[in-house]
Amino acid sequence: MCRGMTQEMPGAWREALALNQRRAPELYQPGDEIDAGPHADAIRFALEELGLSAVFCIEQVPTIAFLADASVTADAIDAVHRALWNQGVMSLLLVISDDELRAYSLVRRPFQLEGGGGGQDPRLIETLSLVRDALVVRELVRSAESGRYWIEHDQFFDPSDRVDSVLLDNLLAAYRELHPSLGIDAAQALLMQSMFIAYLEDRCIIGPEVFKDASDEKCTSFADILAASTTTHFEDLFIWLRGAFNGDIFNAPCAFDLDGPKPPQVKTSHLGVLGRFRHGREEMANGQLRFFGYDFKYIPVALISAVYDRFLKEEAIKKNADGAFYTPMFLADVVVNQLWEAISTEQKQSGVFADPACGSGVFLVRVFQRLVADRRRTERRKFVAWEDLTSIAKRLRGGDINATAVRVAAFSLYIALLEHSNPRDLPQLIAKGKLLPSLYRVTLLPGQDFFAIDDQPVIDIIVGNPPWKGRSGEATFAQRWCKTHNRPDPANDIAWGFIWKALKVVKPDGLIAFLLPAMGVFHNTSAQTARRLFLKFARVERIINFSDLCFQLFDGAERPTGLAMFRPVPEDAQRLPYRFDYWVPKADLTLRLKRILMLRSSDRLRLRSDEVDADPALFKRRLWTRSPEERLLQFLKSLPRLGEYVVESKRARGAGATRSSHWIIGQGFQPALRDRVEAGKYETKPLPELEKLPFLDADGLTGLVVPPQQHVAQHPNWLPGQARRRGFVDGFYAPHILIPQGIERAVGRLRAAYSDQDFIFQDSLQSLAMPTTDKRDAKLLTGILNSRLAGWFYFHESANLGTDRAKILQTELLKLPFAKPHSMPDPAVANEAAEQIVQLIDKLLSDATPVASDHSAYDELDELVYRYYGLDEHDNAIIDETFDYIIPAMQPRRNAGIQKLWMRSSDEARSTYAKTISDSLGGWFDRPVTAQMIAISTDLGILRLSLLQTDVDTHPPPDGDVEAVLDDIAQRLPHIITGNIQTVPDLRVVVGNDLFLVKPLELRHWLVSTALADAEDVAAEFHRAQHRASEVGLVSAGR
Repeated sequence: MCRGMTQEMPGAWREALALNQRRAPELYQPGDEIDAGPHADAIRFALEELGLSAVFCIEQVPTIAFLADASVTADAIDAVHRALWNQGVMSLLLVISDDELRAYSLVRRPFQLEGGGGGQDPRLIETLSLVRDALVVRELVRSAESGRYWIEHDQFFDPSDRVDSVLLDNLLAAYRELHPSLGIDAAQALLMQSMFIAYLEDRCIIGPEVFKDASDEKCTSFADILAASTTTHFEDLFIWLRGAFNGDIFNAPCAFDLDGPKPPQVKTSHLGVLGRFRHGREEMANGQLRFFGYDFKYIPVALISAVYDRFLKEEAIKKNADGAFYTPMFLADVVVNQLWEAISTEQKQSGVFADPACGSGVFLVRVFQRLVADRRRTERRKFVAWEDLTSIAKRLRGGDINATAVRVAAFSLYIALLEHSNPRDLPQLIAKGKLLPSLYRVTLLPGQDFFAIDDQPVIDIIVGNPPWKGRSGEATFAQRWCKTHNRPDPANDIAWGFIWKALKVVKPDGLIAFLLPAMGVFHNTSAQTARRLFLKFARVERIINFSDLCFQLFDGAERPTGLAMFRPVPEDAQRLPYRFDYWVPKADLTLRLKRILMLRSSDRLRLRSDEVDADPALFKRRLWTRSPEERLLQFLKSLPRLGEYVVESKRARGAGATRSSHWIIGQGFQPALRDRVEAGKYETKPLPELEKLPFLDADGLTGLVVPPQQHVAQHPNWLPGQARRRGFVDGFYAPHILIPQGIERAVGRLRAAYSDQDFIFQDSLQSLAMPTTDKRDAKLLTGILNSRLAGWFYFHESANLGTDRAKILQTELLKLPFAKPHSMPDPAVANEAAEQIVQLIDKLLSDATPVASDHSAYDELDELVYRYYGLDEHDNAIIDETFDYIIPAMQPRRNAGIQKLWMRSSDEARSTYAKTISDSLGGWFDRPVTAQMIAISTDLGILRLSLLQTDVDTHPPPDGDVEAVLDDIAQRLPHIITGNIQTVPDLRVVVGNDLFLVKPLELRHWLVSTALADAEDVAAEFHRAQHRASEVGLVSAGR
């Protein structure tokens, strides 16, 4: 559709919306050159076909559509909205007419008012006046960038209303109606074929004449054929389609191959289901009708591929066995964007790209689209010739053990070919017949295991999301290949096999970009040997650790992921240390739409390969630490470790350690289950304590002390006096400290509990037992284990906590810095604090009641432990802020609501930040550095740091206008500052002796720990600017 003559956005509205300084690639307007990015076609369609006035992008994602037209009709708005909803990319439509702006949700489903006007429009979010609502209008775009707009109007942006969710729901419902009578493969094939026909019809590639010819002039559309009282027209349509398009799609209804079993017969009842699915005006799961359905004319092929990929995963019988999860289109874009920047022009023009576990081909489709856009840009043509399109498609290789998924990949690439063709050429090409090239079993291989191909370097670029785990009880090709080639695969993780194999088949100058399990590859300390070998045979270019985004990236995900981009290194090459990018994006407001990934400057790190080789915890720790946290950790790790005092029970005998003379730690027992023993699954061992001692249930352990236990273990399926594993029997006897392996995420503390009572417990608890002469030290350690300091240390130093399961392994538990008072920085203060900690534990023991997590004793304990370790107020703030804001906000689920860390900072928080950074900078200069908030809006604040002023005023001026200050700064700089401050928070601009910090107002940017880290960056930027000023002038900018 083309709406007609495009109207530019009026200058008054550009100024009112604070868009005067915005340019591509943020703000695209008609006539602008559009970069060959992932959404170039969507932007071009919006401006050229729909006639929009502008498109605003956030992190390269088209997000806001502008339609400026004083005479725009309701029907025109409906048409634009319907097209953009089906496109499934943008989220907000702003319609501007005269002095009024109407904001419509592009997530809400298409709607038409009765009679074309009046009534309530469920898509309409708000109506704003250019004059009366000037402040709201001015901050509208900024609020979209910060994420605030989406939260304030959350009810208008329900992901279940998006076209991909609607299409998926109907795809699932149609499949569930079809497969009982057709079978799984036939039902999936029939749906795929029907989607292809709907695409051909909606894109006007085939028209009424085709349907007339297939039905003796009785039908003029696909809907007519599906509604017919006979299946003959449907079958005749397939005969024509097979001759015209080839490509194995239309060999027969319900079948792609004719050399297999005869496909089931399609009945009119099946066509009825397809008819309801095709028009999309019904929610097929519940029968609710809608005025408008989805329209394949506008739905992007990559979205269709991603939807079908998710459909296959949700319906796969072996979903949990093959370790595969669908890749959201948005995440596929992130991966392809990253690799695109890293490959050569030659590779773009002629390289071979492969996805060894391609699923439904979402990566291959996105790569194809980028290759076509690049060819179109370099040749400066609107369309690429059909021969060149098919040549590009044949450079893509894919394989998967799921043959149906490979069919979808071929189907998706066929649609992509047609989508990028010149519409004028298609009728002639169709008339020749056999239009589509053969991809299935040629370049896209069904049932193909990556590890069965030859180990020859023939591929330029390898990209994908390989399976992550081994199938239970089954030795995979990956495991056998790793064993044959002497390559480690920790925990039988298939992903490691894909890494090693990819390094064998990629060319010497090639690139590999894999989404990998963050825990299994980056964090797990037991995988350090494999990581070292990886750094030996690969040169890493970039790792993006998505751990904190886990539940916002994947619906139903259980484990976090990360992107690794790396190149092969010859085995005989000299290996010197090198640096690579390590990016650690955090969950925030903008991800709630699952369309925009914000990467802040503080989350862009550079790591050294030799540091990774030497430090197994580095990847996990640097997820959350900056220089202040690293310094505190280094201080703590300079103290003796708990492991220097404690022996693990499995090593006690070999070390000659006994309970009467050593501290020993071990786990509880595993019960002997009656049904398992009777089935002969395992043998039992005697455990008389099970009938003699009280039983402590791990669920009842609250921390600090264990109240008296009275009851022995009673369970109908436990064999009395018997155990599968006896565990650390000496640990059942007092004195001992009981320590669970798990940590409650909401609390963040370890629930260690001291007791002078004997009792028995299961292996989910660990017992640290000690001689009776060491009770005082045991109580001291109990207090420390329960403190925020210990929880903070484990948060950074354990592999699982904060990224995967909230669990601390026994070996990690023993890393805790723990020394007697005489070995602490201030022995006298430490001794006094230790005495008070012991007294606190004794009082709680005498109370003989559970200690809830909100008990005041914890606050008292934290202050005592801070004193014991000799921490200062900044150290305390670092730990407290982690507990108060960061841990509660880590890995939020989509329904978790707004986290404190994402909320707008208070005046007090900003004043504290200003004072902290000012004080911290004092040590870097020979004169005071003052800090003053000079401008503030709803979403941004500007802090001025000055080397000349002496009066500190940390309160914002009442009339400080952010946009005006930014405009003033921009005019004084020799180069342009990007308008989207959200992508470079902590933008630092030096003007003479002043440095301006432009910061979003989210609390995360105004913490004390942030101020301490920022001070170092600011000091370095001041010094660099002063050096440059002496040579080239007085202004500069950094980030």
